[in-house]
Amino acid sequence: MIPKECKRLAEVDFPIATVSIHAAREKSIRHGHPSTLHLWWARRPLASSRAVLMGLLLPDPCDPLCPEAFKRQAAEVLKDVRQPPTSDAELRKALLWFIGSFSNWDLAANSTYLRVARNLVLAAHSDEPPLVVDPFAGGGSIPLEALRLGCEVFASDLNPVACLILKVMLEDIPRHGPELAEDLRRVGAEIKQQAEQVLADLYPKDPDGAAPIAYLWARTVRCEAPNCGAEIPLVRSFWLCKKAKRKRALRHRVERPAGEPPHVALEVFEPRAEQDVPLGTVTRAKATCVACGAVLPPERVRAQLAAQRGGADVQFDPSGNRATGARLLAVVTLRPGQNGRHYRLPTDSDYAAVYRAQACLAKILDEWGRGGRQGLCPVPDEPLPPIGTLGFR
Repeated sequence: MIPKECKRLAEVDFPIATVSIHAAREKSIRHGHPSTLHLWWARRPLASSRAVLMGLLLPDPCDPLCPEAFKRQAAEVLKDVRQPPTSDAELRKALLWFIGSFSNWDLAANSTYLRVARNLVLAAHSDEPPLVVDPFAGGGSIPLEALRLGCEVFASDLNPVACLILKVMLEDIPRHGPELAEDLRRVGAEIKQQAEQVLADLYPKDPDGAAPIAYLWARTVRCEAPNCGAEIPLVRSFWLCKKAKRKRALRHRVERPAGEPPHVALEVFEPRAEQDVPLGTVTRAKATCVACGAVLPPERVRAQLAAQRGGADVQFDPSGNRATGARLLAVVTLRPGQNGRHYRLPTDSDYAAVYRAQACLAKILDEWGRGGRQGLCPVPDEPLPPIGTLGFR
């Protein structure tokens, strides 16, 4: 028979409102949180993982089968964070309060709360630490929180990237601590220096010393309307940056040289309002020509891209000039002594660097082929799982 005072609490057996607040807040945490170490598209909030694990690992004091030893030890342990409970119902309230409070990221590494959480788990599992098994751990939220609570953990995933993340976060970082961070900074700086030396010719700096950090590309198709034939850059949005003090976007104009198809020229500008930025050229796989307004249906867009083997590569003529394929929209640069990113239109030197990069890659592949194709291919060519397994292509 459950005591009457416990029945009134039966409908509220988990502090879901408190946990939800802390879980939502994690999205805006920018310091010390695992989400700032790596990105994972299906990351589970640490707050909810920690709270749910505690709810599963701790018995309910109002349950008639709850061991008396746990009640005594739990009441003693909770003295470190609140007034000691004097009844089963109060102990239940105290445990729910602690689960909700400990879901706060600010308390996740608090020594007092960590000690209380682990001692509560030990009180419920006095023989040995419980084993938490997560065969599809992904970004590692559940196994990380299980370790935080003092559990033994076995975790894995089908995705090898997830396995690497799990190993670093659950094994290497706890084992090596701050020394690992210093080693990563040192090795990263060495790799950066070597890469800059090797790739300097492929990433030439601007005359003013600005260094390119990103190249923004677009696939292209040809307008098939009569008397047009303009090249259409496939762009969903012409915005480059929407920051309040650094709004940048692209706008286009149509040039009509005699005897040639129209040419879509671009320029970088600072828009004052959303409507100043032209609409993208692609919606639902249909492409709209900015020169004549004709709409290329999805089947024709796909057919042209298939003829370009996907269209992600730029194609050059024998003289090294861009002929067709992908088109550079803008180049993102960092200027020495200035904060923030800057945007400029591509130049012939940018395409020349791409042309050199293609020639360099062709040479590497040729040497690998003449060497009997020994070892891994310089360009990853491992077979990917079929569509439907993990969705990665």
